[in-house]
Amino acid sequence: MRALPCYQLALIGLLTMIGLLAPASIAQAQMRFEGAGQQTALDCGGGTIHIAGASNRLTIVGACTELQVDGADNQIRIDLAAQSGVSIQGANNRIYWTAPAAARPRLSISGTGNGIHRLKQAAPTHSGS
Repeated sequence: MRALPCYQLALIGLLTMIGLLAPASIAQAQMRFEGAGQQTALDCGGGTIHIAGASNRLTIVGACTELQVDGADNQIRIDLAAQSGVSIQGANNRIYWTAPAAARPRLSISGTGNGIHRLKQAAPTHSGS
């Protein structure tokens, strides 16, 4: 392994500091789930999640910016970001979503029997003294 000359290290450091060369951890998260008949919880970490499969029961948290579903008979409960989108391709998928305030996702739905429903958010609880 060859060491980088000092001027290259300095240039990489400078570009990272001014934001032209961002570390990988800053990139928006992308997730993919594939399966059939699974029941699980996922965290999209404020990014995109793609679900492929059938008869899954999923709970997804993390203020997702994009949900893509390809398959049939999936039941998904998802926490969406204020600016988000939902794309469904397939049949008989059910999406139950929450989002901040009056936010509504952009929708793209193709196939038959698919449904998307907003869940009422629980009122905050206050402890009395």
